[in-house]
Amino acid sequence: MVWEPPGKDCGACGSKTCREFIGFARSGKKDLADCPNYRNPGAGDETLPAPSAWTGKDISGFDYDFVLEPFPGEPSARKHIQLFRSELIEKWGIGPGDIIMGRPVEPSCPIHHILRVLKVDPVTGIITCYAVGPFVARKSTKLHDVHAYREIAMEGMVMAVKHEPMLGFRQRFLPANCMRQMVHSGVIQLALKKSTGMHVRIEEIQMHGKREKLKDVTIRPGDAVSIKDEEGSQKTVVIGGIDVLTNEGVRITRNMGDEDREKGSGGGHSHRHDGSGGGRGRRHHHDDDD
Repeated sequence: MVWEPPGKDCGACGSKTCREFIGFARSGKKDLADCPNYRNPGAGDETLPAPSAWTGKDISGFDYDFVLEPFPGEPSARKHIQLFRSELIEKWGIGPGDIIMGRPVEPSCPIHHILRVLKVDPVTGIITCYAVGPFVARKSTKLHDVHAYREIAMEGMVMAVKHEPMLGFRQRFLPANCMRQMVHSGVIQLALKKSTGMHVRIEEIQMHGKREKLKDVTIRPGDAVSIKDEEGSQKTVVIGGIDVLTNEGVRITRNMGDEDREKGSGGGHSHRHDGSGGGRGRRHHHDDDD
């Protein structure tokens, strides 16, 4: 069998795990098309990479430093989450073994997660858990729909692809069981070498669904900006004057020494990629948090 499921154990096929699904498929009890991640190679669709085929790039082509895998015996990397109403923990009696359903809005993710509770910190209200498939939620007698939550940290074992985790640095990583197969980033808060591998805890989680983040900045005559010349080399130049036409058809000119320069709230360098030396009034610049 050439195609393999992605190992997410989502339960959408009706099986408890991807391993069980493959067993049913080989015995004829299931069809490969029963897996929502299946793509028929004959139709020209690409298949999702198997967990052993980490390439250093996510499904959108973004680079990542390492893969965050679960601890031995657990189905996915651990999450440390905080409810928006911490009193629900006591009110609903949320405890180890219970199932929580909700969407991580910090960082923003469109997918609802099914989480099994491992422990609850009574002081901070932080819940330690890991993701399981929807099949588990259907059978659970203690299911708590919290709607949304904050993801404080992730924890698991590292499989280095490009770079080892570095304590105190923000790095890009790919959770092994991420349904979207998209790059995350976070600050390495804990890194321990163990006999089973590198154990890390990552905080300040962000998701990188866009290639760049755009911010408005104000460029004034006399400002130094970074541009690329025709050969692609990065150069620093000084804006001598600005002559632009706004979307509303208003022409704005600014020259060195003008007293009525616009006051801007942004800062930093503005990156131009067209190789020309002219400036612009309102511009976007690339702000990479990593």
